[in-house]
Amino acid sequence: MKIAFDLRRVRNPGIGRYMKCLVEAVLACAPEHEYLLIVPPEATGIIRTSGGRVEEIVSTLKYYSVREQIELPRILRRHRVNLLHSPHFNVPLMSPCPMVATLHDVIYLACKEDLPSRLGRLYYRAMMEAAVRRADRVITVSEFSRSDILRYLSLSSQKIDVIHPAVDPRFTRMDDWKQVERVLALHGINQDYVLYAGICKRRKNHAGLLRAFRCFLSMGKQAQLVIAGPTDEGEGPLRALAAELGVSRQVVFTGRVDDTDLRALYTGARVYACPSLYEGFGFTVLEAMACRTPVVSSRETSLPEVAGDAALYADARNPEEFGAAMYRVFTDSGFREQLVDSGNRNLARFSWELAADRTLRVYEQAIGAKVRRMAYA
Repeated sequence: MKIAFDLRRVRNPGIGRYMKCLVEAVLACAPEHEYLLIVPPEATGIIRTSGGRVEEIVSTLKYYSVREQIELPRILRRHRVNLLHSPHFNVPLMSPCPMVATLHDVIYLACKEDLPSRLGRLYYRAMMEAAVRRADRVITVSEFSRSDILRYLSLSSQKIDVIHPAVDPRFTRMDDWKQVERVLALHGINQDYVLYAGICKRRKNHAGLLRAFRCFLSMGKQAQLVIAGPTDEGEGPLRALAAELGVSRQVVFTGRVDDTDLRALYTGARVYACPSLYEGFGFTVLEAMACRTPVVSSRETSLPEVAGDAALYADARNPEEFGAAMYRVFTDSGFREQLVDSGNRNLARFSWELAADRTLRVYEQAIGAKVRRMAYA
């Protein structure tokens, strides 16, 4: 079987890690197949291949363009592909082979404030509806996302499979403390700190975390709050809120950081706080656990499914409750160690090898479904 992966977004944070780790695991799990990797120019060689029958082609096709609807099917025909997997939901409307699409979530339908344009949301819905209609099988990353997808889109529950991803193996606790100190000094972090990593969107609840952090400080402990990740136009309002709350001197905005520096930030943090109000999966919670950092998390959406019994949960809409939870983990070393040990056990539930095995089974189902439809056509 020849399997193609549309990896044009492999350089994107989050979804790019999912693409890279899953594809590498599939290649290792099933070397008997042939593979075609469709990558953007800046990502040539990013996927580790241990020899095998793997071909990589560079594509400059833009997402959601008319041109991709013409050129992608041509690529699939020219390379005699038996199955296309799009680890992002975008699939060609006309394909010469069966297709599998991964839908991580329906954030722009569930969280309208993330995409204020009504026209944009209509287009997004239309593209998603087309994807689930045209794909032979759909994969999603959590039971929560599955229920949300079925709620918002016209999709048979028999057509969708939940396959949990895992942590990028690069995220482990750093042994070289000098490297950690270098990263902390680079960003002006000079106290014990609470960390949060994520893009700046309203659903990520950075504002709620700042309010919770003020409550944390009012309990008498000195610390810094480190907010890692691209904030773009959202940083100004957050800095203004921090000043209004009187905590601006204790808050550090790192901006975008690479994976090595993010690993150092996880390793150095006393607590990882996840106040998010909507997550399709919640990679950063597992990344923190992989770096042996205790987690305080909201109870929202997929987060309890992912964190299991390895986090202290608190209402992130209630600054006093969330701040008190952060304070407990920050100050109680025994409890913190319990959470670290629970986090290590929780990680065992997630495996790229298992995800690859289950994904390959979905490919077989997709091909079987296509053959059955052709037989009855």
